[in-house]
Amino acid sequence: MKTRTFFISLIFVFLFCTIGVARELKVTSRMSYYTHEKTAEIIVYLPEGEGNVSVEGDNTIFDLHSGVNLIPVKAETLHTGDNKRTVTITRKNGIKEDFPVNIILLTPKTNEVKIDRLTGNLLIDGWQWLPVGFYSSLKDHNYEFLRSEVTQGINLYSPYHTISAENQDARMAYLDLCARLGIKVNYNVCSLAGSQGVGLNVKATPEEKYKALKEEILRVKDHPALLSYYIADEPDGQGVSPELLKQSYDLIHELDPYHPVSVVIISSLPARRYAGTYDIIMADPYPVPNAPATEAPRMIREIYEQMCYEKAVWLVPQVFGGGEIWTREPSAREVRLMIYGSILAGARGIQGFHRMPDSGSPLLWNGFKEVAVELQQIAPYLYDPNPQPVNSDKDQITACAYRREDNLLIIAQNTVNNPLPVTLSIPETINGTAKLIFENREVQINDGQITDILPPFGTGVYKIALKEQPSAIVSGNLLVNPSFEESVEAGEMTGGSGGAGGKGATLFPDPRIAYDGEISLRLNNPFRNAGASRSLFPIDNESDRTYILSVWARTDARSLAENKKKGEKMTFKLSLNSLGEEEFELTDTWKKYELICPPKAYKRTHHGGASGAITLIGEGTAWFDLAQITPEISISTKRTEDQKGFIVSMESYLKDGEIRYTTDGSEPAASSLLYEKPFEVRSVQTITARVYAGGKAYATTSQTVAAHKALDAKVTYLQPYHPKYSAGGDNAMTDGKFAPLNAQAPLWHGYLGNDIDLVVDLGSIQPVHRISLGFLQSLTAWVMPPKELEVLLSNDGEKYRTAGKIKYGEAHQGTGEYDYIRVPFVIGKLRSNARYVRIKAKHPKTLPSWYRVQGESWMFIDEVVIE
Repeated sequence: MKTRTFFISLIFVFLFCTIGVARELKVTSRMSYYTHEKTAEIIVYLPEGEGNVSVEGDNTIFDLHSGVNLIPVKAETLHTGDNKRTVTITRKNGIKEDFPVNIILLTPKTNEVKIDRLTGNLLIDGWQWLPVGFYSSLKDHNYEFLRSEVTQGINLYSPYHTISAENQDARMAYLDLCARLGIKVNYNVCSLAGSQGVGLNVKATPEEKYKALKEEILRVKDHPALLSYYIADEPDGQGVSPELLKQSYDLIHELDPYHPVSVVIISSLPARRYAGTYDIIMADPYPVPNAPATEAPRMIREIYEQMCYEKAVWLVPQVFGGGEIWTREPSAREVRLMIYGSILAGARGIQGFHRMPDSGSPLLWNGFKEVAVELQQIAPYLYDPNPQPVNSDKDQITACAYRREDNLLIIAQNTVNNPLPVTLSIPETINGTAKLIFENREVQINDGQITDILPPFGTGVYKIALKEQPSAIVSGNLLVNPSFEESVEAGEMTGGSGGAGGKGATLFPDPRIAYDGEISLRLNNPFRNAGASRSLFPIDNESDRTYILSVWARTDARSLAENKKKGEKMTFKLSLNSLGEEEFELTDTWKKYELICPPKAYKRTHHGGASGAITLIGEGTAWFDLAQITPEISISTKRTEDQKGFIVSMESYLKDGEIRYTTDGSEPAASSLLYEKPFEVRSVQTITARVYAGGKAYATTSQTVAAHKALDAKVTYLQPYHPKYSAGGDNAMTDGKFAPLNAQAPLWHGYLGNDIDLVVDLGSIQPVHRISLGFLQSLTAWVMPPKELEVLLSNDGEKYRTAGKIKYGEAHQGTGEYDYIRVPFVIGKLRSNARYVRIKAKHPKTLPSWYRVQGESWMFIDEVVIE
């Protein structure tokens, strides 16, 4: 089971570290408040030097070093409410300084939003939350727009509106919808809190506004969609004093200490002046086209240098233009630069300004959403409290490394509007590969350096596994990407497809929590049976096998509570086409669920075999991981240390199942050999096994283990195989591996047009008694066996003699139109000696006359077995 941790970030822009560094000594409580934590922590940031520190009420002396120091405070020493302590810092020169700190302890409640001041991270009910969304007008309440955009990675909404009796129903309606969709709201109370904002003028006395603000806070403070209160829009530009906003800030925290307060400013200068009025500071530079897009990360860096370890810092990127003082919109690439550059500079929230849901270029908005999905997929890495520098050979490249357990994430941003070749020096002197997780490609790492080309204003996001990652995937699993780790772009997971039903249901990879690996599948239903589901890639099932579809899953406490309120259960369904389905009830901890499908006739279609599905039924959110489909038994092999044999392992996936087997191909009985541990095979044997469980004997399964004479022998190809089906190279015909009955399996050599003509060199003259080959027949993939096979033997590689021929003719019709069939060709009862074995197979050229479609055929072969 995977755990969550932090990472490593840092960067160099124009030869300096992008993430700002505080210039003054700071002493703060790490969390904005504590509830259930067993230990509280005090941040002591020492710009330089060393010393020690003590906390009032604790006799322990802690050493200090330059940079961030975390000082523990036991939760049992705290009482509910404010816990004011004096922190005494003693420098190495003996000078002592006292600093006040307040550690707030609150009673746990639902939808508590905390700020981790060490990282700028938001925690909602303990879950990491990277807000990426927008604010705009409440035009037509934006209901359909929200249902659409939540499926595109948007998780934050902040419409600007007045607080009045006339729009109260509309305000509550969008809050309710956001709660169901899983969107959080930065709730706009600017019209009452002192700074009017865009179109929010309210004609009322300060006393009337204060009273109305109090009523509104009491109305929304327990709403599940509430993230924070937005109290001021550019107060520095409107002449609104910090003293006026401080009254609103204090009132809000008096009534609702569980949710932070946010303010937007237009420059970095007033960040410190207004520090007593906010918990989250947002910056809206809106530079394009009057200034370069790099102005946004520059401003964020300046704010971060002032406010790090005290406040969370967000960017309000410009996602509009063409009016007022902006003659054009920014391009999607400029928006990418503004956002990623600001993330690298310390921003940990993005609230884009989009004006109206239907305004602006669709490419601009789609570009914003693309970045939103990307950020959600890398969010846990961005909370690494220990950034390390990534040097670049170009001043115009900013780059940063983030660590999470044994993985490293590198973000590199091109700050100019032309492509740049770049060399990045990462914090690990290693060789290997780095995967660009949003581009489906890899680059080499040579002695800790990555060389690549970044497009204009482009971003490179590189993931590096520092160690081999353990996994609980079993050898008999038939599913593609069972742990949802593999993807080719942001938001995508290979090995299946998702359904959302067009009603605001969502499906996303979630890196915050997982059972196996680093990613889980997250499904959310805004209401019961809203359509959140994941279809799994079809397997090649057999009618006489029992199949087990299993998955690890969980939900959260909020979803359980909401369903319980309505007298319903939080459930999901597993299904495997017509083979079976079952509904299960979720809990808020990881649990394994299994659907067992007994043998059943299944007619294969052109879509392949049976496909599984995970469907969320209940309202709310659920996570799924390690989804596997297995038969009741699997047989697997690996080479012995001397490479001359195989070690055979077997697994039963039925509860309390025992395996009985034979090694001569005969059918096993209850009295046959009991499988207890892996065993060696150093010849050609057919292992046949079956499971006995619950008083029942299950169907047999067989596998030929071929430790044959030609194992790893050199093969010369007189006619080339097709590069599309190379099976890994020239040694595939003698590697002892048999391909599964699937044309997409990477173990087949494929021939298109060419006959097979190859020579196997046994290395010396040896007795040859039997030669067997397997060919695939698949109408789905247009693959047919050869019309004729000839085997020839030679002692010197020049003079060959025919050992046997098989005239097969046109392919024979199988039992089902879309069945996969292995067609064996065996030349046996040979009593010859030879060093060279030549295989010649005549290509079928076209599909058989009895097939409903005509065309060119493939020929697939997987192994030449020589005994």
